[in-house]
Amino acid sequence: MFKKLVAGISVCLAVLAFAPFSAMAVSRYEVLQIGDRDEWVEALQEKLHETDYLKCNPTGYFGTDTQNAVVQFQTDKGLVVDGKAGPDTRRALFGDDYSEIDSSREVNGIKSDATASPSSSSDINSGTTLNPGDKGSEVSDLQQRLKDREYYEYSSITGYYGPVTTEAVEKFQRTNNLPITGIMDAECLSLLKSEGVKYYTMYPGDSGDDIKAMQDRLNALGYFDATSTGYFGSITTGAVKSFQDANGLSVDGVVGKDTRRVLYSDDVKKGSSGSSESSSEGSSGSSSSSSGNSDVDRMIEIAHTQIGKPYSYGSSGPNSYDCSGFVYYCLKNSGVATSRLSSAGYSNVSRWDTITNVNSLQAGDLVYFKSDKSSSVGHIGIYLGGGSMIHSAPSSGGVAVSSMSSGYYARNFLGAKRVF
Repeated sequence: MFKKLVAGISVCLAVLAFAPFSAMAVSRYEVLQIGDRDEWVEALQEKLHETDYLKCNPTGYFGTDTQNAVVQFQTDKGLVVDGKAGPDTRRALFGDDYSEIDSSREVNGIKSDATASPSSSSDINSGTTLNPGDKGSEVSDLQQRLKDREYYEYSSITGYYGPVTTEAVEKFQRTNNLPITGIMDAECLSLLKSEGVKYYTMYPGDSGDDIKAMQDRLNALGYFDATSTGYFGSITTGAVKSFQDANGLSVDGVVGKDTRRVLYSDDVKKGSSGSSESSSEGSSGSSSSSSGNSDVDRMIEIAHTQIGKPYSYGSSGPNSYDCSGFVYYCLKNSGVATSRLSSAGYSNVSRWDTITNVNSLQAGDLVYFKSDKSSSVGHIGIYLGGGSMIHSAPSSGGVAVSSMSSGYYARNFLGAKRVF
């Protein structure tokens, strides 16, 4: 009896010795989870989007929006709620279309090996890609490097790649004219580690919550008398120049390290409410944009004032929009004479130049897209630069800024029209 017991324990120990490797293979390669980025994630997102669990467009990156959609699906279907898309969750979602994930799939561009073990590097190396949701010493090192160049504003280094780190990465990418993805890939990491890497800087043409905060500060100091929109247009450029002149700074209309330090200091010199000289993006003089095209600035400024307005099919404002109605509203209110057309109609306007190469796009171009199931133009927006556009779509809840650098919009880009 004792010998049988010993033999049984030996078998169990032998099984357990191999169990961690098997479990790790399932967890790492058959389960889609936050931080993953590949075609399997994109297929998952497309199905979640089709079933109305995922409100944003598929991107191929498993972020918090996808995780929340998976959680809701699992809750509705009575599955284990862990926010990860394992075989049971995907089988319930895809039904007859379910297929197992190849164990040799690529995760974040790296060929997977089912016998590999997770790495534990103590510093960022050139081949690393860091994603929202990551944890560890590499993230801590990333945060410190971003903090040294004033992109990362949180008081402590947490080692967790959350919203604060994602925002810092996006500001770094924008400052360095890189696609704004919020993901720190090898190219971004290499630039961040290089000598003379730029400090956090806001340029004319930029957009974001930090631009709106800067506009609010200029307004409080009496240099900016327009609506804070989050777009760095010609009005904002004029206000920045007035601020720089009054405070003895180099007058270049760019908000870099020195300008930002004085802007948020206690001994800053205040201006008058008329310092920005104009409330219209179409004005001339010191408030003209460094891009040299105030018409583009005006249209983009108008577009940003509509962010958050809901989507409504057939509507052209001012309270709701569909995609072409939003473009029509922005064109009309920036002085462009045009009829109310469909997205396909705007793509066929012959008097506007046609742009077919996504790398040739300029801010203000009208960008149009097909869908995965059709070759016809079915959506249109306004290009902002940096791989982003502003548009109205059901998936974004109405007027919002979206990336064109990857996923659905990158895959379905057809071309653009240059109005100005």
